[in-house]
Amino acid sequence: IRRCDGKIYYWEHFGMMDNPEYAKNAVQKIELYEKNGLYPGERLILTFETASSPLDINGIKKMISEMFLA
Repeated sequence: IRRCDGKIYYWEHFGMMDNPEYAKNAVQKIELYEKNGLYPGERLILTFETASSPLDINGIKKMISEMFLA
């Protein structure tokens, strides 16, 4: 995602965090992002969900509005 100020953001959604193997791979992927200078909360946006805690689309819309449309 590129903001109007030219900053590039990366958004990674991890959608099967209740699967142990998937969760393990997700952690490894986050560590790889960090090794390459991308840290959660800075230019890396991370979202997660499990079968019992689905993604909150209203929360996502609010985050997009505040971070990219304001």
